[in-house]
Amino acid sequence: MKLALLVASAYALVPPGAHRAQVHRPAGQGAQWELGERTRVTLVPGAQPKKLRKKQRRSRSPLLYPAETQNGVECWLHVPAGQAHLTERSDEIHAYVSSIDVDEEEGDILVLSPTRSEQTDRALVSGPPGNGRLLDTLQKNEPCEGTVLRMLTKDVALVACRGVYRKASSGYRRQAAVLRDAADLAVGDTVDCYVRLVEKSSGRLTVSRTLVDSGNYRVQARLRKQIKRGTLAPGKRRVATVVSYVGDFLNVDAGGVVGEVRAPDGEDFSEGDRVLVRVESLDAEALTATLSYVSVEEGLEADDSE
Repeated sequence: MKLALLVASAYALVPPGAHRAQVHRPAGQGAQWELGERTRVTLVPGAQPKKLRKKQRRSRSPLLYPAETQNGVECWLHVPAGQAHLTERSDEIHAYVSSIDVDEEEGDILVLSPTRSEQTDRALVSGPPGNGRLLDTLQKNEPCEGTVLRMLTKDVALVACRGVYRKASSGYRRQAAVLRDAADLAVGDTVDCYVRLVEKSSGRLTVSRTLVDSGNYRVQARLRKQIKRGTLAPGKRRVATVVSYVGDFLNVDAGGVVGEVRAPDGEDFSEGDRVLVRVESLDAEALTATLSYVSVEEGLEADDSE
């Protein structure tokens, strides 16, 4: 009787977490692994992924790919969404144990997930698909075909430029552009366009239905002199003229530097108005810049600080 009481008392002193930890240590080869333990795995060539449990086969649970650890233990690799390029790897993949379980039909189930460094290692791509053009290589008045995606305002459309891409962290994405004077167009219409303005720093593209006058060489020469002197540089303020006011944006001409700035709320503008802008970034080769609106109060504070 005394022995039974001693055993019961000793069992009661064991922390509750210890009982739960034993539940996750199945018998067999899975018992040697700990959750979070790191190793390297190799995918089984040509093997097809599947969902392990019958109740999950009709759900949205992730697919698992058969693999082997560096010690030859059979396991499953959970490949996150958007990382399908990992399934084409033939070398070892760094992974960690994310699940240990036992199934009556499947036996030991050892699931590993790629480490964060493996997940951020994007698939290598040689160039834009279909021999497309990159946004950074577009020149003014270069022709392109646009398909209307949606109308931003009554006469401004957002179009998808066929064969034009921008480089992203996950590969190459199709480039969209802003098209003005599009009141006669509807969603799905295709229209021939010409490159009007490329802002490489922000990735924005503006196109036009007519050719843009690009013969103002005197303005270009003047801008290059300003860049060389340092009077045209990021952080510098310039007085700009409002060319047009569409939606929430002002099209301005800051002494030959053309761009778009977001208009402040509660203020009305007209063509020909003078506003103060700041150069946020500058492409000295293309003579394009990203501009931002500077309020009168902000301009006066900057002058006082100087």
